[in-house]
Amino acid sequence: MMEWTIDPITERPTLATGACTATVWNSRHSSYAATVTDNSMVTARDSFATLEDAQAWCLTKLAELRANGKCASVAAPSDDNHD
Repeated sequence: MMEWTIDPITERPTLATGACTATVWNSRHSSYAATVTDNSMVTARDSFATLEDAQAWCLTKLAELRANGKCASVAAPSDDNHD
């Protein structure tokens, strides 16, 4: 199960899965914004009335990205030499 953590620099709830990251923050007057990135490129963002709504939206977007193979970490180069 993935768990939200508080980013020590931005102090925002963050959830990382492979190469995808979701971040939520309070944007203004009890409104929350959420951003989902795939390999450091913003793929989606929106605003929400509650933190819980924003986090739920992020989980849905991350699931969609994973289903499309978008969150896989970049594989490290192999040490095998098959000449």
